[in-house]
Amino acid sequence: MEQIRNYFSKFIVLTDTEWNAFSSAIRKETCTKKQFLLQQGEECDFIAFVGEGLFRFYYLQEGEEKITAFFFPGDFVSNYRSFLTRQPSEHYIESMSDSVIYKIHRNELNALYNEYKSIERLGRLIAENLYLVVTKRLDSFLYSTPEERYKELLNRNSRLLQDVPQYMLASYLGVKPETLSRIRARKQAD
Repeated sequence: MEQIRNYFSKFIVLTDTEWNAFSSAIRKETCTKKQFLLQQGEECDFIAFVGEGLFRFYYLQEGEEKITAFFFPGDFVSNYRSFLTRQPSEHYIESMSDSVIYKIHRNELNALYNEYKSIERLGRLIAENLYLVVTKRLDSFLYSTPEERYKELLNRNSRLLQDVPQYMLASYLGVKPETLSRIRARKQAD
């Protein structure tokens, strides 16, 4: 839980009273490898903070998995569009390893927003930060090469990526597995 409080401190420092109210609404959950936090067609009513482990965010297109995000320790994991709109998710969120998350549900979060102005402000600042992360990802597909996207992903968390199958990394990068093999070979030659 201290990891979450430290993360929040980058945006706003909560008083002990505010933090106690917030932390009492958070539920610690363990996930086993290949466990779904969310499946396509379900409404996402939570936001979770990854304490340990790795998650993938993907959808199916003509039976093929299209991975759009990986979530590492220190990241928030949710289908925020489904969370906000209360519409069914088009994506899956799946644990890629045994993991620990800290989850808060929409109703509890909204109650905190109503009671504590600073928590509401914190939520806005985190949402703005997550928006910037998403736009950076979009920009990478518009302006970066697959090799540059691969390098950025390695810079984020190369240790955890050792456990990710090559076809998943290729899907995330928007390339075929054989293209990723060539990128990796060039990186090893450097």
